[in-house]
Amino acid sequence: MQRRDFLKRAAMGAGVVAAGLPLRLRSEQAVPGKDADGRRLNVLVLMTDQHHAAWLGCAGHPVVKTPHLDALARRGVRFTQAFVPVPYCSPTRAALVTGLYPSSLGIGRNIDKGDDPLALREPRQIYQHQLAALGYHCYQLGKWHLGNTDDLKCLAGSSEAEKRAHVRHNQQRRIKGAELCDAGPRAGEAELVGDIWLRTGVAESHRKWLQELNTPKQDVGIIGRSRLKPEYAIESELAGECIDLLRKHRDEPFAITYSVSPPHAPWVAPAPYYDQYDPQQMPLPATWTQPQAESAKTPSARMGNIYGEGGVREYLRCYAAQITMMDACFGRILGALDELKLTDRTLVIFTSDHGNLLGQHGMMDKSVPAFYDDLMRVPLLARLPGALPAGKTCDAFAATVDLAPTILDLLGAPPLAKAHGHSLRGLMAGQDAGPEAVFGERADPKSPAAARMVRTRQWKLNLQPKGVRELFDLEKDPDETKNVAADPAHAGLIHQLEEQLRRHMASIGDPALRLLREPGAPTPATEKAK
Repeated sequence: MQRRDFLKRAAMGAGVVAAGLPLRLRSEQAVPGKDADGRRLNVLVLMTDQHHAAWLGCAGHPVVKTPHLDALARRGVRFTQAFVPVPYCSPTRAALVTGLYPSSLGIGRNIDKGDDPLALREPRQIYQHQLAALGYHCYQLGKWHLGNTDDLKCLAGSSEAEKRAHVRHNQQRRIKGAELCDAGPRAGEAELVGDIWLRTGVAESHRKWLQELNTPKQDVGIIGRSRLKPEYAIESELAGECIDLLRKHRDEPFAITYSVSPPHAPWVAPAPYYDQYDPQQMPLPATWTQPQAESAKTPSARMGNIYGEGGVREYLRCYAAQITMMDACFGRILGALDELKLTDRTLVIFTSDHGNLLGQHGMMDKSVPAFYDDLMRVPLLARLPGALPAGKTCDAFAATVDLAPTILDLLGAPPLAKAHGHSLRGLMAGQDAGPEAVFGERADPKSPAAARMVRTRQWKLNLQPKGVRELFDLEKDPDETKNVAADPAHAGLIHQLEEQLRRHMASIGDPALRLLREPGAPTPATEKAK
């Protein structure tokens, strides 16, 4: 498509949106993706890792404090039904930047190093390529998990920006010395692991956890109070680097992603955030005392059993504290947008790469081969003053693969040559009903361990290895406690959902389509803990 043809079609699309909203774009913006003064719009993506969709103040959580994200939601759109394609890091992050389902990229596991054959590199196209071609300054700060940013020309400056933050971080550690940490231990703190104080019961559970076999590579059993003051955390330094980049490019178009690891293992947080939460006041999920027999041997279930209620409450306390600490970093960055008068021409998106088990079904962390909504559903907020409605809650299905098309659409940039996702612009304007279903994937798409999910409003069908079918009636059983696939009354429904899933898999070129077997068919492998 020629550039002028694209702009013509994009302008028509903007007119459709304008007809339903009191948009400044309608009367003042002649070219999509530019403000009234002819300057290109920017995009800032804020991202956490392993963030449960319900753990935001604006989502109604009764305890967790997220004032800056709540303010973002009040001025933008909050999606209540946003789903990731894969419930772990690298595949979903690849889907976000490419607009493609991870199976079509051959990505079914996490990418640890730059020389990994699955790492993203040229000529693979991501949405930042489209923006860089228009003169945008594109940066990826913090967690990338897809190889080396240097392997993609559009992110060429990212490694230097990242390096600057880490150099300052290391300099602070050398210069400040003991000032980096607060005093301790406190009453009830029994063991120091690195810079983390573990309370008595947690320390005992951690020692037991270290004796377990088949656990994640990272020690996810560390739960406690960090001695390191929050202003000296790497996330704080990266927030400072992000603000420096906003200042540097305030008069030029930019596309910046600030991606942090928390809330994520190790489950630790410093004062004052740690002290904002009382573990005894942390609400346990309804299914805490309802373990699933089929998951009993998974790391997540074994961890929940070892740590028990006391350990889980400390875990929830630290999880909430990490979220509030990251909210403060987001607040600094959003405050800089206001200070630099960039807010009105900057699209801000907040999301996460997957959810987390926070005591559901007696489990902790994410190392269970399942498609629970607790793992698949994530927060999603979007704000662009004048172009997106303020304070709107959108209950339509949205998927991570939709974010790249949405960003390019709202910024008036050419679409990616190939994308499975679709722009969410119409949904946010209230003009589209959205898709009927969302889809999920697990494991190497060419492995017998591959599993797939289709979820509608009422039903979720999981096709697991060895031909196992899981069917959940989400209206009657929102916590996914009872698999009703064996009920003969659901045979026709299962067939319909399976056909819907197969059509989706065929449309995206999922290699696992040929591996799906009939119930009871043998397969030699099972998915290992992620």
